[in-house]
Amino acid sequence: MVLFKYFIAFFVIIGALFWGCNDVSQRENKTITPEADSITILTNLLLTDSLNAGLLEDRAELYLQKGNIDHALRDLQAALELTPDNPDLFILLSDIYFVLGQTDNSIASLKKSIRLEPRNTIPYLKLSEIYLKLDDARTAIQYADEAINLNRQNPEPYYIKAIGLIEKKDTSAAIINLKISANLDSNNYMANMQLGVIYTKANDTISKIYFNNALRARPDDERALYYLGMYYQEQSEFTKAIEKFSRITELYQGNKRAYYNMGYIYLVELEDFENAKLMFQEAVLINPRFVEAIYNLGRTMEAMGDYNEAREQYKISLELLPNYPLAVQGMNRLDDMLRPK
Repeated sequence: MVLFKYFIAFFVIIGALFWGCNDVSQRENKTITPEADSITILTNLLLTDSLNAGLLEDRAELYLQKGNIDHALRDLQAALELTPDNPDLFILLSDIYFVLGQTDNSIASLKKSIRLEPRNTIPYLKLSEIYLKLDDARTAIQYADEAINLNRQNPEPYYIKAIGLIEKKDTSAAIINLKISANLDSNNYMANMQLGVIYTKANDTISKIYFNNALRARPDDERALYYLGMYYQEQSEFTKAIEKFSRITELYQGNKRAYYNMGYIYLVELEDFENAKLMFQEAVLINPRFVEAIYNLGRTMEAMGDYNEAREQYKISLELLPNYPLAVQGMNRLDDMLRPK
């Protein structure tokens, strides 16, 4: 299920965690402006309020976001000494352990958070994501169900459960949960993309609806545009397909696949060899080792009657991928064509 794993981030560090101690005065002490260095501001505040666990927690989270694990762990340990029963601190601790690759400790920290605050959905969701990463779909689904039982209006656990069901090859149940997730959040990009991918694999044209929904959630998103372009290509709506792929190349100049797909449409479907040549050249310019594009550039040159250049492209293809069948066939085809009768 690699295609589905491509879309899910198995572990998301969630910002703005709740204050376990509900200390309003600690909240009022923090005045962070976007223009300033937040860590510096928190450090200055801690100079006058060194026992403020909330400030230490916030600084630990910022350190973690910046990849400064040692400082994050130091602040978090100090906060835990001040407020050892704050469940949010154990969620943050689990994030640190996860980054360090200490999965067992990360899981233990989340379970500790649940013992301290059983009705907080965040640790259940994180546990579900971790078990997905560990390829334990059954346990991942169990924790997703726990989160659903706590809050049936939260779209996230339905999505995570759906990914677990996909791993278990229960596509029908996955679709149900993805649709619930999408219905609960009209801007749910991930659920709509997954539904689009599932229906694409099933050759169901309803996939277009979900890719368009994903684009409404994230206008000009690269993946959604590409899948929608592929949809139109497969439906032989080549003008619309080229429009989507062209949009990708305008926004994401490094997307070799968009150029390749346009080249393929121009070569095979429209027999517009000049444009096919340009598109394949762009794809190869982005990645000089893109064997499929190099081969098809050769195929285009062959169609244009430039047999020497076609042979050169087939030769490059074979240098990059020895015995590449299509390139071998191309060379043999040219040999047969040019052999004296």
